Amino acid sequence: MATFEAKVNHLRELLDDGRLNNDGIANIFLQYRDSSLVQEQWNEALLFTNALGGYYIYESINHTKAFGILENYQPFVQYNGDEKQISLFYITYAEAATFMQYYKKSLDILDEGIQFMEKEKDSSLYEFGYAYLKAGENSDKVNKISQSVGYFEKAKKIFAHQRDTLMYLWAQNGLAQLYGKNGLYDRAEKARREVLEKGTDMEEYQVVAMARLAACNEANLKNDFAEELHQIRMALQVRNHESDIQGIVDILTLSYAVSTYARNGIRDTSDLYKRELVSKIGPHINNPFLETYYHLAMSWNALANNQLTQAERYAQKAHKGVKGTLEAQNIMRSELLLSNIYEKMNNLPQSLRHFKNYARMKDSVNNVTARRRFAFIQTELEAEKKDMEIARQKQDIKILDAQNKEKTYWMIFGGVMLVGGSSFLWLYRNRRFAKKEQELTEKYSQDLLWQQEREKEYIARELHDGVGQQLTLMSKKARDTKQKELLKLSQDTLEEVRMVAKGLLPPALANLGITGAIQQLIYTFDEKYNIIFTLEMDAIDDCFEKQQNVNFYRFVQEAMTNFVKHSQATEVLIEIIKKTDCVKLLITDNGIGFDYDEEHKGQGLGLKTMEKRIQMMNGNVQIRTTKNRGTSINAHIPITNA
Repeated sequence: MATFEAKVNHLRELLDDGRLNNDGIANIFLQYRDSSLVQEQWNEALLFTNALGGYYIYESINHTKAFGILENYQPFVQYNGDEKQISLFYITYAEAATFMQYYKKSLDILDEGIQFMEKEKDSSLYEFGYAYLKAGENSDKVNKISQSVGYFEKAKKIFAHQRDTLMYLWAQNGLAQLYGKNGLYDRAEKARREVLEKGTDMEEYQVVAMARLAACNEANLKNDFAEELHQIRMALQVRNHESDIQGIVDILTLSYAVSTYARNGIRDTSDLYKRELVSKIGPHINNPFLETYYHLAMSWNALANNQLTQAERYAQKAHKGVKGTLEAQNIMRSELLLSNIYEKMNNLPQSLRHFKNYARMKDSVNNVTARRRFAFIQTELEAEKKDMEIARQKQDIKILDAQNKEKTYWMIFGGVMLVGGSSFLWLYRNRRFAKKEQELTEKYSQDLLWQQEREKEYIARELHDGVGQQLTLMSKKARDTKQKELLKLSQDTLEEVRMVAKGLLPPALANLGITGAIQQLIYTFDEKYNIIFTLEMDAIDDCFEKQQNVNFYRFVQEAMTNFVKHSQATEVLIEIIKKTDCVKLLITDNGIGFDYDEEHKGQGLGLKTMEKRIQMMNGNVQIRTTKNRGTSINAHIPITNA
């Protein structure tokens, strides 16, 4: 076995030697692989197969050859026992299928690989996280946004566990691109911000450049040309730093730059980057993915320079390369580009034909994107409801028990009715159990809200005492050993943990009491939002018990959040007045109001939860609102600590 390993290592060294005929060395690899298959030496054959796949994908850029070799080996992978090499095979095989733009095939391969790795449960494997990352990218290409988000989040979780921050950022960047492509621009920007900040701090410029290119693409989709130019300038600033995949990043960045400057009429800059692009494209010309962006860039540049014949030739090459694939954006780009070229050539029938193709596809993509976005939001809402459904099932069990008892009494007293002719007792029992059922529902709702608060308190305490203390120790150790990057990362993480804990259990409630906590809450909203919040409040620290203080605080917090999100108000007045036997709460705004009956009957739990909190304090609340005439909330809560 040692001789075999030495042979493999020697051949790999030869394969990496640029002075030799690498394709000739690769053929020797293939002969050894085929010989190992004949002798049923499965592990050796797999080693050769993976080495060949990697060479033809990343070095020789012959993806057809790579895919053929890997597909040929697929029936034999079941005979292997090397977990690491099996995982690498699935990744390499899926990568080859992706470069061939066989996205559905790649997903099938990845699903099989994920099943294998999930069975092995070895989270230390780099391929484990990468399989989810690649599945996230390809699921998006076949219009499965919810599955794509799930894959990216799983990849992030695995890479975070492995402490592989670079690959975590690649997964986060994939998530940002996914959101952007589907019109969820706010989410895309939020996800991308982490990539730009952490990637720059870590000097991982290739992922930063790719994040900038995605932002450039989004700006183009939104016709924000100033932002598009800003993002391509930023991408160009970081592309020259060393990285193991810099060749691909460099070609993409240059292609984007040539196209962007040409489209915006900045010909000199486009020409400058075109010369650099032409000098570097050679080793990557057989890469279908990069070749498409190269041809689009060359066509836009030729069009800007009025070289119409060249522009048409490059645009037709780009169009031919993406036609029949799932790359909808590049298909639209090539159609619009051809329409512009033929318009300049005064070939109006051809220009109109390509523009119709572009417009028809754009409408189709917009419709698909809208449906995907709706389906994704719907899936998110369903996920949020899942916990409530579980809780509701427990409630239904209690109610069903009451209903079963009711049926039993009905049968008993039905017999009495038949014998005695009396219906009064049956009606009495029926009403009694209906009332009991309602009481169970009310009690369950109250218990559920309070249990949620107890769980939040527990999580907040664990975050502060457990994770928070560990991060504090890590920060101290990083400071003592002068590890600046680790110090900043631990301090940032500690701050995030504190913010999460603060959201779960506001420390002001324990430190300042209910009066101070409400004052700080309103001050925070006033600082954060462009709304004038006016608070007039009596001291109410001795009015309620701890549980009631939590409900009162959450009620005010939910009300403020609703005003900020929905009211479009410029002023909000909060009055909290302590009377002899009760506390009066009045909140009014000058916003747009809403249809109370429609909102209350909807699926949202916001208003119902607010009302339930006041009911749990034995108080009553009235919400008065009219569209375009503002909203007022009036609550009376009896004092219990008097």
